[in-house]
Amino acid sequence: MLYGLPKPFRLHLKRDFKDIISNARRARGEGMVIWWRPSLCPGARTRLGMVVSRKLGGAVVRNRVKRLLRESFRLNREKIQPGVDLIVSPRSSETLTDLLNVQRAFMALCGRAGLLKNSSDK
Repeated sequence: MLYGLPKPFRLHLKRDFKDIISNARRARGEGMVIWWRPSLCPGARTRLGMVVSRKLGGAVVRNRVKRLLRESFRLNREKIQPGVDLIVSPRSSETLTDLLNVQRAFMALCGRAGLLKNSSDK
């Protein structure tokens, strides 16, 4: 599969979401908030989960922002340290209008959180 986000890269259990949000670290940035923690499974992949409130907008707006966030994660997951569970919650649909803005905001938050691989780690 060339496009899309396969199941091993997704968070989908309610207990995982509760655990991460209650026990993880948080960073706020331009239009979104992320929570992250190291995965409990050794050698695990980086996984993404999303929490999108109805306050963001109608179903069309919410689904578009989720698609943009998934695509941003998919394109940049090699730059993020392995074995991290991430939850992203968009807060403002005005700043997350296109893929470039979403990627910029997402990568800036990951950088602020210290989740990006160092260039010397390649």
